[in-house]
Amino acid sequence: MAEKEAVEEAQSKFRSEFLQVLRSRRPAQVPLTVELAKPVANPLHQDSPPSIEGIEIMESCPKADIENLEDLLEEENLYLNTEEGEQGRLPLLVLKLKESDKQRKRPAVVFLHSTNKYKEAVRPLLKAYASRGYIAISVDSRYHGERATSATAYRDALISAWKTGETMPFIFDTVWDLIKLADYLTHREDVDPSRIGITGISLGGMHAWFAAVADTRYAVVAPLIGVQGFRWAMDNDKWQARVDSIKPLFEVARDDLGKGAIDKEVVEKVWDRIAPGLASQFDSPYSVPTIAPRPLLIVNG
Repeated sequence: MAEKEAVEEAQSKFRSEFLQVLRSRRPAQVPLTVELAKPVANPLHQDSPPSIEGIEIMESCPKADIENLEDLLEEENLYLNTEEGEQGRLPLLVLKLKESDKQRKRPAVVFLHSTNKYKEAVRPLLKAYASRGYIAISVDSRYHGERATSATAYRDALISAWKTGETMPFIFDTVWDLIKLADYLTHREDVDPSRIGITGISLGGMHAWFAAVADTRYAVVAPLIGVQGFRWAMDNDKWQARVDSIKPLFEVARDDLGKGAIDKEVVEKVWDRIAPGLASQFDSPYSVPTIAPRPLLIVNG
């Protein structure tokens, strides 16, 4: 028992330190409110549109064998107002089966998109899980989807974060949104607050990972190609793939630091600036264990 209590105390201390960083660059907070929104017909692409192959892969997620499934699905489009400022409105897409028993609480799963995508990109996954009785939710991460004002919104936000140090759009600001999302989901009459899972792809996998670290209300977590060792990557010259996914940011940092090429020093300074602690005290060897004893599936490849 003493060992268990010591582990729980260490986890609580770690979580408190992480939450302190998340709160460090927050604008004024507002009461959490919900607004109705409209479906998004043409989401904003910040890179090339999804390929036919990619769409087919998403669509292949097995659905329950239900006749006229489309007619039985109920869709909600919502905004959560979480804080002041243009990024303080969190867009939600919710799919669920129509239910005659409005009081029945169901498990919920949050699906998070990858870099430069949007909540509608994971609609096939929402549909598949909704068909099996889950309440399936996706959101637009910061400067993506409805929260993007241009085709370079995310890139511009990352560069601004490097220049000013005022925001954390790479991972931590969206993690804050996911804490607010948990506030909302645990108060929905149709959600079982003890059965909320979270998953995501690539950038979304990182969001899922750190959301589960920050908030124990996420009872199950499955990050897909998201969990990595940022310090290990720098020490072993394996940082290139992650850097290439948001390369314009590192090119600006390279120039600002007077370097001829992006190197380990540039990468380390960028991570420290836009996500404090990401490559040190909050890196995966230290943050992943804080998810225990909740179920965790890490998929990389």
